[in-house]
Amino acid sequence: MTGSLLQTAWWGELKEEFGWSVTTATEGTRVFCRSLGPFRLGYIPFGFSRATGDPPGPGAIGQVVQSMREAAKDLPGRPHLLRWDVPWQVDHFDRSEAVAAGLRPAPVRVQPPDTVVVSLQDEEESLLSRMKSKTRYNIRLAQRRGVLVEAFTADDSRADRELMLWYELYQDTARRDRITIHPFCYYRRVLELSRRDGAPRLTLYQARHEGDLLGGIVVVSWQGTSTYLYGAGADIKRNLMASYLLQWEALRQARARGDRSYDLFGIPPSDDPAHPMHGLYRFKTGFGGELLHRPGCWDLPLHQHRAWCFRNAERVRGWYYQGLRKGLEGSLGRIRAAAGRPGA
Repeated sequence: MTGSLLQTAWWGELKEEFGWSVTTATEGTRVFCRSLGPFRLGYIPFGFSRATGDPPGPGAIGQVVQSMREAAKDLPGRPHLLRWDVPWQVDHFDRSEAVAAGLRPAPVRVQPPDTVVVSLQDEEESLLSRMKSKTRYNIRLAQRRGVLVEAFTADDSRADRELMLWYELYQDTARRDRITIHPFCYYRRVLELSRRDGAPRLTLYQARHEGDLLGGIVVVSWQGTSTYLYGAGADIKRNLMASYLLQWEALRQARARGDRSYDLFGIPPSDDPAHPMHGLYRFKTGFGGELLHRPGCWDLPLHQHRAWCFRNAERVRGWYYQGLRKGLEGSLGRIRAAAGRPGA
């Protein structure tokens, strides 16, 4: 089996309940299939890699492509395209070899290819010493000002209520940051499935100050790695730096239960002030982890014409949402500001 959280039976069952069909292929890799209008997509998140995380050997890309073609024969509905989120680092991925084997760079991203992973194998003081000074300062500031963080595991009797409170905050975060989130039933099912034997360990961390909920994060532990999956933050009392203390408490508790690393799961590719998520880059890298860069998604067309149509439709959709729509929203915002009216 592979070592990725997104290749677990837990994740597969969750996705099956929300519209995907899941098939186990070579080396225990799970393939997620779904119909999108007239197209059928097969998606492989971080599959075809050993749980040890060893770098691939010579010819590994060709072997993966062969495994993908073999897997396609047994998939329901015979997908027109297989999309693979590559689990290896960029230095271990030969793009020219991938193209020669029939792969093409996907026009969209599914999982974030870039992340920062904090090693937990040192003492707490060593973890703090590797952080940027501003991060350490903000953690201690939150502590001094009385921010309290409480952890709720999946089997805690209070977890359901806390998840509802967290989701209300998550909705506010989504509106503020213009991100798309799932309905509440999705996150409730994430919690419920985590109560089963053998499932990854889920913990919801909530930060409060004088009764006010300031933020919350969902962290899942699997095979020695804790992964930060979801986070929400309030608009109030942002000067108390609750988000820093939340991550520090999650790091501390992950280390205490024996996890070897903490994956902050997704950053922009570089320290570029012009990037719209530059603040996220500075926040996550402040915890002193190792930067990991993966090649992202690659496509294997199985039905050339339909795959071509699907990929081009995605390009147009991406251009609309990332370019035209955001540009129009920005222009409307400037017009409203000039007119002295609040946004819609």
